[in-house]
Amino acid sequence: MELGLACHVCGHLNPIRGQVCGRCGTILAPEPVMPATAQPAAAAPPAPAPRPAAAPPAAAPPPPRFDPVTGQRLSADPDRPAPKTMFFGALQQEDAVPRLVVIKGGGQDGATYHLQAATTVVGRLEGDIVFGQDPFLSPRHAKFTTQQGRLFVQDLDSQNGVFVRIKQPVPLAQDDAFLVGEELLRLDTRPFSGGQPSPAGTYFYGSPQPEGSFRVVQCLAGGADGRIASASGDTLTIGREGNDLDFPTDRFISGHHARLDRHPDGRVVLTDTGSRNGTFVRISAATELVHGDYVFLGQQLLRVEIGHPPGGVA
Repeated sequence: MELGLACHVCGHLNPIRGQVCGRCGTILAPEPVMPATAQPAAAAPPAPAPRPAAAPPAAAPPPPRFDPVTGQRLSADPDRPAPKTMFFGALQQEDAVPRLVVIKGGGQDGATYHLQAATTVVGRLEGDIVFGQDPFLSPRHAKFTTQQGRLFVQDLDSQNGVFVRIKQPVPLAQDDAFLVGEELLRLDTRPFSGGQPSPAGTYFYGSPQPEGSFRVVQCLAGGADGRIASASGDTLTIGREGNDLDFPTDRFISGHHARLDRHPDGRVVLTDTGSRNGTFVRISAATELVHGDYVFLGQQLLRVEIGHPPGGVA
């Protein structure tokens, strides 16, 4: 029997000491494998230290929820109601305190009167606010009334009236009075006489009638009429110089202070033409006042303030 080393791939019988199969080239003598009992135990690599278990990621807070009807934010805790949003406008109006600020001769602020009651009467002898040294005030002169955050002023049939500074053109009627500087003026829209002769046929002699459609009459202290100025057509300007009616010695009148215009519908409209001290009209009925308005009664010039006073509620 022939001895040899059989190729474990193709079965070819190779020489006993052959290294490579002569038929297929397979290596015939690999390194002998030591039996498991004789194989030296390899040093086992050290076991890796156990890693601490990673903390689970924190749950994201749920998105806020809102009531689809009211728009209020809903609380995440059903047992704890969410705070409600206050209405800003109502909050601002809760503590509104109307005030009257006296303007002194030099333009500085004087005494301030807080109108806490629903009705405040101003006068020379009676009322909630008394100016005892003002001879042009009636004993009970004017009444200020607050209604749901609004302020109104009313003349109590005083002799000299209540005047409010205008902010836009204002229509006037026959005999309406207005203030320009220190001048009290009255509107006269009555037509002139037609110049008819007397029953005996004699004409009244006088100056030619002006062509203006209305006139302004100066009201003097004591009640007498002073100067009378007629409009130039349908317009009459008032000021210190260069106007239809000038008052050059009145230090409170601007150069071009106010203007009166007759409109095609017959109304005569008074306009302040950017004066420094303003134009005031005598009121004939209860008139609403707003923040920043000016009221003149007797010799008292008052500024209206409506809102939160500086530094808190008065």
